Amino acid sequence: MSLKKLDIELLVPDTGAEKGFGWTTFRNGLIMKFKAVLFDFDGTLTKPGGLDFSVIKETIGCPADQPVLEFIEDLPDPDQREKARSILEQFEISAAMNSEPNPGAEELILYLRSNNLRIGIISRNSLQSIHQTLKNFKNISPADFDLIISRDEPVKPKPSGDGVLLAAKKMRVDVSSLLMVGDYVFDVQSGKSAGAVTVFLDNRPESQSKTIDSDYVISELEELKKIVRSGVTTSGS
Repeated sequence: MSLKKLDIELLVPDTGAEKGFGWTTFRNGLIMKFKAVLFDFDGTLTKPGGLDFSVIKETIGCPADQPVLEFIEDLPDPDQREKARSILEQFEISAAMNSEPNPGAEELILYLRSNNLRIGIISRNSLQSIHQTLKNFKNISPADFDLIISRDEPVKPKPSGDGVLLAAKKMRVDVSSLLMVGDYVFDVQSGKSAGAVTVFLDNRPESQSKTIDSDYVISELEELKKIVRSGVTTSGS
């Protein structure tokens, strides 16, 4: 559902909340609060297009219609898997050196922190490449996130919901009070599978929103502030 189509009619303050928003919200008839935001990394907190997956797939022999990580894991020979992982990591580090923050990303992270929301990153990338990319951010660092879940964690990567559930557990929030934000179908699928509230960042030249079943659709990160402030989703969203 597009943010512009939301019919927000009710905001009820939570008198027992910590300093910050503390809005009580109603979702499908159930009362809940947004307590945490979990971000995809590439294309969400960074500008899209840093990694050219078509080139990566061609280099390691991965079919165009198959995800890279799953292809590597299915390789029968351990040496083949190790070589493919090494190639992928080289591409990631090279891209990380040149990555830039998405417009509004740093401001949004600082805004969420100032309002006592827990913040995390969940990515199919390596932790090393994420840390390298964050060096290109001027105002935030890894310390501004409560957790970073990369593919190095012993948990199934997106589109599995396992990583989202792990993040909710580590941040000590109910998964239904967590916003999962990303620019790819795997992000929405992982959030939906775990029971989180999903936000699709539709910031590519060709819109994908009609093919992705997300609770919210935004075109800029700035719009996420309105979702957090309102804390309201319509029934059945």
